[in-house]
Amino acid sequence: MRLRTFLLPLVVAAVAIGGWSAVWSWGAHRAEDAIQRWQTAEAANGRVIQCGERTRGGYPFRMELTCTNPVVELRDEARPYQTFRFARLKVVSQIWSPGHVISEWTGPMTMVTEGDPSVTKATWRLAQASAQLTIGGYDSSNIVVSDLEVLRNGATLVKASRGELHTRPNRTDPVSIDVVASLKAATFTGTGTEPVDAELQMVARKILRNPSRPQLLAVRQWQAAGGSVDLILLRLVQGQALGIAKGTLRLTPEGKPDGEIELKVADVPAMLRATGLGATLGPIASGAITMASRPTDVEGRPGRVLNLRAADGRLQVGPIRLGLPTIMP
Repeated sequence: MRLRTFLLPLVVAAVAIGGWSAVWSWGAHRAEDAIQRWQTAEAANGRVIQCGERTRGGYPFRMELTCTNPVVELRDEARPYQTFRFARLKVVSQIWSPGHVISEWTGPMTMVTEGDPSVTKATWRLAQASAQLTIGGYDSSNIVVSDLEVLRNGATLVKASRGELHTRPNRTDPVSIDVVASLKAATFTGTGTEPVDAELQMVARKILRNPSRPQLLAVRQWQAAGGSVDLILLRLVQGQALGIAKGTLRLTPEGKPDGEIELKVADVPAMLRATGLGATLGPIASGAITMASRPTDVEGRPGRVLNLRAADGRLQVGPIRLGLPTIMP
């Protein structure tokens, strides 16, 4: 009797552990099958993703897939191929929340373009992405990068202490995406030495192939579908300069910008100094802005407001008209 009392809990525990192990193994195989199907679908759309070596782990309460030396190739017949190489990619999903997927990318990342000898390289301290997946598609996605630096042939293009990107399907139009993004303490080549803080809120209209998959349309397809960008807020701060923009933009069939943006600028002289336009154009730049704008209040500070109208291949700012380039490949 005593032996039975002692052995029964051990037998129950062994059965439970064996059963849980079988469930975890089944789930891990399902996850790998899903990843394989996803890779096949991405390859069919010109995005080939490969691993030098793939391993799995995370037992008993989560599933982990680790990909060493991942390579991403963007293959588009309309433009040169691009190849991105990373050191490692790790993807984690909790057993009790399989739809919540977290990935961590280990740098550096190098990018080369077919026929171009230059090399773009990116480094960071932390790069994480997460997505809340649903049966019909996805509910949200988030990317956070800290201490980012992007170089081209050894020369720094961009540095930022932190960058964030958050997206979700638009609630009234599931083939559109709501976007919120930010950059902290960012510096760019050719924009002065003072760092920039940026905030962005927008809706990218008609940008998904269908509501069930977060797959973006090519630019020409997006334009043909009637796509547009509703700029809810773009806020830029550089030193004492402050700029706030809102409006709507789209592309014409010829690939030129079309739409209207309202731009408010506080402390125009500080903006000219921060961007370097003051040193390049001198009083001409200040005079042109004054002529093309009117006084306004910008977050409690005196400033100027400019209405930027793009139509018929030209940009009009007050009485000034400028030709616009074609930006659609």
